[in-house]
Amino acid sequence: MRIGIIGGGAIGLLFASHLSEKHRVTLYTHTEDQASIINRDGIRLIEDGESRLLTGIISKGLDEGISGEDLLIVAVKQYHLPQVLPWINGIQVPLLFLQNGFGHISYLKRLQSPAIYLGVVEHGAMKHDGNTVEHTGLGITRIASFKGELEQLSLVNGRIDHFPFKKSEDYHSMLMDKLVVNAVINPLTAILEVENGGLITNAFYYQLFQDLFEEISDILEVRNKTESFEHVKSVCMATAENRSSMLKDLENGRRTEIDAILGHVLSEAKSKGKSDCLTSSLYRMVKGKESQGG
Repeated sequence: MRIGIIGGGAIGLLFASHLSEKHRVTLYTHTEDQASIINRDGIRLIEDGESRLLTGIISKGLDEGISGEDLLIVAVKQYHLPQVLPWINGIQVPLLFLQNGFGHISYLKRLQSPAIYLGVVEHGAMKHDGNTVEHTGLGITRIASFKGELEQLSLVNGRIDHFPFKKSEDYHSMLMDKLVVNAVINPLTAILEVENGGLITNAFYYQLFQDLFEEISDILEVRNKTESFEHVKSVCMATAENRSSMLKDLENGRRTEIDAILGHVLSEAKSKGKSDCLTSSLYRMVKGKESQGG
């Protein structure tokens, strides 16, 4: 299958690396410089302490246009979607979006593709430079249909070792589960400047972890709080040595996804008249650090 991936960040590089094992992959990047480096040197994947160089991946600048793909995976962060949409508005091939939060849902109804899918990525990935990515935590990618039959997406029916895909029946529940995880772990680790596991092992941080989950789960009206809390905690422990993407963004002076994550939670709190004291405080802390370049 011919797979195009839009976005040369950690997730884009990770997906390009693994999917190239069985598919012809073209990575569409924001800059021509990154595309040139990948075409010249390949993508270096660091995994389990070993480094592999993958040279069969084609890379193009997004401004060269998109054509000849059987599936297009959009792996940019949510706040970059408005820049990407003009390139995919009229595309008729299946589209798979991998953004956090719910903000991207409003864009999807405008697209002409007859098949649109949503995914959540539970892998850990860290981009070292323009063509090097480290697979820091093994997980799965869950995929649900927004429009079109999920069975027609051959990606979820194939098998790639160490890079599994799993079908989800309801995209709203799937995104909500991921949102709760991100909303609790990312802002706390970003402000406290700790690895994920520190939220559990430090008794004071763990109390914050519990309090934030309680407030967010109330705002989002999570049905099974006990099960949801255990899921967030298990993700935290499974990625104990990881530094969250939000923490890494602040450390590198980059824009975070706080608006896509806590921004959505605060919007829900306002519409429902729910208390959001801790959530709004964390939101302002992250935005404050973000405005100062980390």
